[in-house]
Amino acid sequence: MLAVSFVIFALFSHAISAPSFIPRDDSPSDTDLLLSCPGAPGSPNIERADKCTLVNIVNNPDIPVVTNLGDVQANCEGGTSPIMLTVGGETTVSTTTTASADVGVDLDGFSIGGGISTESGSSTTQSQSTTVSIPPGRQSVMTMSVLSHSQSGNVQVNFGDRVDGHFIWFTGAVITQVTPTDQVTFDVHETACGTDPLDLNNHS
Repeated sequence: MLAVSFVIFALFSHAISAPSFIPRDDSPSDTDLLLSCPGAPGSPNIERADKCTLVNIVNNPDIPVVTNLGDVQANCEGGTSPIMLTVGGETTVSTTTTASADVGVDLDGFSIGGGISTESGSSTTQSQSTTVSIPPGRQSVMTMSVLSHSQSGNVQVNFGDRVDGHFIWFTGAVITQVTPTDQVTFDVHETACGTDPLDLNNHS
């Protein structure tokens, strides 16, 4: 009986002294990491980052960023003669930052260094206008096309204190930054009344 009691006590003592196994917290999500970047609103789950940097950079082909310049002018009131109207105005095209996956946050205004935004101007403001003859049943708008550089990469997030055991984290989502250059072209886009005048694929 004494031997049995000793065995039970020994097993019980071993169970008490065995280390408890606490699972490690999940890694910060891409959303939390990006929200912690300078210029971002902040994340309720992790502290603010000291710095966010675009890394693993891939240079994409340059792309034209097209926007309308001013209001649409139309000759859609049933007249039978062309009318002369002025199209154009002023607009600003700025650096845009997007994620390859839905991270649930708007990345505009975030400070993510290391990419093209640190090498060239982050916005361009242009103004232009002209007088055009608009036929009956047509509408016109001036468009501005800005040749823009595009780079993609992951974001390296640096913290002053350890977050889940690390000072540095990387986003899994690929971030793309598109930065305008000073190469600008203007065009007058004309479409039929009743169509979307800002749909540049519409040549009706």
